Amino acid sequence: MQDIANIACAVYHHSLEQPDSPALVFQNESTSYAELVRAAARLAHGLQTSPAWPSHATRPPRVGILGSRSRDALTAMLGACWAGASYVPIGLKLPQERMLAILAQCELDALIVAADAIRLLTPELLQACPPLLICQGDAPIRNPLSGGPVPRPILQAHTLPAVEPAAPAAMAAQDPAYIIFTSGTTGVPKGVMVSVASARHYAASIARTLELRADDRALETCELSFDFSVHNMYATWEAGAALYLLPATQVMNAVKFARANALTVWNSVPSLAGMLAQLKTLAPGSLPSLRLTVFGGEQLPESTVQTWHSAAPHSAIVNLYGPTEATVFCMIQREPFVVTEGRGVVAIGQVLPGCAAAVVDEDRQALPPGQAGELAIGGVQLALGYLDAPELTAQRFPQHGGTRWYRTGDLAVCDAQGVFHCLGRIDNQVKIMGYRVELEEIEAHLRSASGVELVAAVAWPVVDGIAKGSVGFVGASASQSVDQAAVITRMKQSLPAYMVPNRIIALEAMPLNTSGKVNRRALLAQLQDGVT
Repeated sequence: MQDIANIACAVYHHSLEQPDSPALVFQNESTSYAELVRAAARLAHGLQTSPAWPSHATRPPRVGILGSRSRDALTAMLGACWAGASYVPIGLKLPQERMLAILAQCELDALIVAADAIRLLTPELLQACPPLLICQGDAPIRNPLSGGPVPRPILQAHTLPAVEPAAPAAMAAQDPAYIIFTSGTTGVPKGVMVSVASARHYAASIARTLELRADDRALETCELSFDFSVHNMYATWEAGAALYLLPATQVMNAVKFARANALTVWNSVPSLAGMLAQLKTLAPGSLPSLRLTVFGGEQLPESTVQTWHSAAPHSAIVNLYGPTEATVFCMIQREPFVVTEGRGVVAIGQVLPGCAAAVVDEDRQALPPGQAGELAIGGVQLALGYLDAPELTAQRFPQHGGTRWYRTGDLAVCDAQGVFHCLGRIDNQVKIMGYRVELEEIEAHLRSASGVELVAAVAWPVVDGIAKGSVGFVGASASQSVDQAAVITRMKQSLPAYMVPNRIIALEAMPLNTSGKVNRRALLAQLQDGVT
């Protein structure tokens, strides 16, 4: 069957070829490919036939998905795709202020709200929502303040008419398939737009590369707002396999979940494996059914590999690397692993098919093997750019030598064997628990919450090369007092939990470098020495 220019095309193909095969399993309930397509097509029809749906536009419609990892949320996402729209995931753990910022930036044409997210529809959010609002679940929608009716029209998904599923709407190759928001240096999140062509290439390419099979049972550990979810969903569905959703409340029972469902493919950030080891649940031989483990999103410690091999003795391990701007992952390393010298972490490997990589200097000239510089990524998986940010897009996606590149901001080196190693960040962007964070954004909110102009944030603590959180510093004289608890409470109102500092430390003398900027290395040294 001819491919359709839609990220959901593989799901449709499998609904015709193997309609009764499980596509996803959530809370012990299995949904077949045919059932999933019927639910997605029903939502798409509800969107397309609404008077509020745009009929003539210069861009594809944008549909927000407010939900956690659940059958509701994935059905909503596929429904948006089926309607020919770009989906925009909005995580449930985001503070209201950040949700409002995303809604304002996106100018959504519709918002689909999963049943477990309806409780978040405050009057402020309802006012900011687009005219077309669809809620899943069959519970009546109530005003969270008065308990009475909501003062605006809301469609309920269970009242939409069933339809005979047709192929998902065709989209242009360069239409955005999804927009995922990441941390921004100005304190405002920035939306990364990934095209249908890039997403389709990635799903097909990685499914072939990993040799995924229709009888696989793959683990989903990520929220839709984390682009690792794109890999978990679409690589699994590309192969016609079943995706098992691990509820956020059951993360600490991930090993038990994998055993109970005899999972064959594990997908997660390495820090989840580290946490399970700390909880003593990764006993030797505890994951006998796994045949493949996919780690990505952050550096993979060599110690994690050793622990994992003991727990999953029949599983091969692959390490994937890539920024959101290069469509999930663009580099891979298989076993036997090359370890980055002196760092105890697995190298990021070599490029996936259709991708390119180079280590460049400040003038964007390629550097020879063994010389460190900035890692630049090219190829078919590059994102379209940032939503409504042409200057930032031009800065981060420069043209050089007739080729478009993405400047990752990662310090890297390529060894004599052509294996790439990541040596950390050049700029002030870090990974905290798998999420990419701009330290400047934390600082912008710290400045506002503390009322102090001179502030700084550093990633701390770092365990096995993985940042577990951050610490905020504020410049305060001896006569000033900083209420750490109050500052943290205020920051929680505008930032997701993983971006809120674990501690706030007041310093009479903030260390500065020769350029007069805050010296983050000196702050890290103080933390390491236990001075603060």
